[in-house]
Amino acid sequence: MSTFDPGTFELKFLISDIATDLYMQGDGQFYIKDIAKQIDITPAEVFNYFPNKKTILEFYYASLIIRYEMMIDEIDDFASYTLSEKLSNFAFTNFDMLREKEAFVEATLSDYILNSFTKTNFEKELERIIKQFLKNDDHISVSSTLVLNSYSYTFLRRQYLELLRFWINDSSENKELTMELTDKATAVLQELMYNPVLDKSFDLFKFINANRKAFITNIPIVKQLCSKIEIR
Repeated sequence: MSTFDPGTFELKFLISDIATDLYMQGDGQFYIKDIAKQIDITPAEVFNYFPNKKTILEFYYASLIIRYEMMIDEIDDFASYTLSEKLSNFAFTNFDMLREKEAFVEATLSDYILNSFTKTNFEKELERIIKQFLKNDDHISVSSTLVLNSYSYTFLRRQYLELLRFWINDSSENKELTMELTDKATAVLQELMYNPVLDKSFDLFKFINANRKAFITNIPIVKQLCSKIEIR
């Protein structure tokens, strides 16, 4: 879970929520004084939480992840969900939340997130929750855990951004193509993460190595292979 103060988060979210509405009403322009007036604080207090207007708008995206985490407690048996179910639930909920501000998202998602030259707070939060899902899943094979590192989390985070890019450009009815793509992609990832084949292969090689002499004595083909390796 992200470490944040609920009270601070609620105020920051309220500021960004109002800012996104004012941004669309003003054709990309808004004033800090108007945000402050709506929530009965001073403009200076707004700057206690955000250094500039852009960070206010960008916080809307980062807040999506934290808002989702706050919803998890309300989902029955979420801990028992498979990896595919957790990722799909996250993605579909994320899409629904983005639709709440569809006009703002259509106007800013590409510039603020998808085409950003730096790693945004949204991406940091996204990578963190993906890591959380994978680290807390007891069904992931031992061999799969060996490849879970910063590079793999970065790769998965980038793939999710491509899914968002597909979603924003999806013209199918109710974005059904995105829904299907999400289901298929999460199912494939689960198969890769849960697949025990490599685990069993490692066990086999460990067993053979531990009983090497017996195998060389009793299985001619193993003896022949080992002799060739030793000759070389």
